[in-house]
Amino acid sequence: MIVNMWNDSTVPNFVKCLASLPNLHTLEIGWWHLRVTAPLEKALEGVELPQVKALILPSYAYPLLRHCRNVEGVVCMAEHGCMPFCGFLESLESNQDSKIKRLTIPVVWLGSPSRK
Repeated sequence: MIVNMWNDSTVPNFVKCLASLPNLHTLEIGWWHLRVTAPLEKALEGVELPQVKALILPSYAYPLLRHCRNVEGVVCMAEHGCMPFCGFLESLESNQDSKIKRLTIPVVWLGSPSRK
């Protein structure tokens, strides 16, 4: 059974928690739902997370890229076998002073019906 733990107060509290951790250098998020992306973007307004050096995140958590200006390594995981690149690539592009040295986007082909 999957329980939706995200509500109106969860995302802002999550962001406050991240901002309160000065020694947080690696942030890994295992799963993120598309409907939480907009609340995350809103909660991150005015927040900077300069201490984060590595991000391992699902593609729907792309707003974090804009607020982790000192990130050097990014791994972006596909959600349910698809990759919504638009928001992710826009976030990368918006970071003009990027310090990213490593970008990993695993590509997994889920078999084609024409390949038997």
